[in-house]
Parts: sequence; C-alpha cells; structure tokens
Amino acid sequence: MTSPSIAQKMLQQEVLVLPENLATEVLDFIQFLKARRAEEAFLWQQVEGTRIYRQEHPGDVQTVTADEWLAETTDASTTQ
Repeated sequence: MTSPSIAQKMLQQEVLVLPENLATEVLDFIQFLKARRAEEAFLWQQVEGTRIYRQEHPGDVQTVTADEWLAETTDASTTQ
C-alpha cells in the first residue's frame, strides 16, 4: 500500500479536530462526491456503449427531426 499523500495527511489532521456536527457534514460531502463520480462514470459508460452499438448496428438507429419528435411526443401525450 502506498503512503498517504500530503493532502491526505492534512485532511486526516483536520478531520481529527472537527466537532461531531462538522465531521458528519464532511462525511456527507465525501459520500456525495463519491456518488457523483460513480454516476458520471456510469453515464459515460452508457454513452460509450451506445456509440459502439450505433457503429456496429447502423441500421438499428432511427433518427428524427425535432419537429417529428415533438409531433410524436405530443400525439402520445394527448392520447393518454
């Protein structure tokens, strides 16, 4: 295992002296950052998967104009 960086050491020192309420807030923020990174990675994985699929299956991809899309979605919403 690698030794902690200077930033990690400084963060550890700061966390050790935080009052409980601030420590909880910092923990929430760290968890938020991790979740956001995981979500971004997942979304990019989906984008890349879609790009590869479209390259491999160009006949399966249907394109429409904005007007066609609006007409289709407007028709669908009025029939519900």
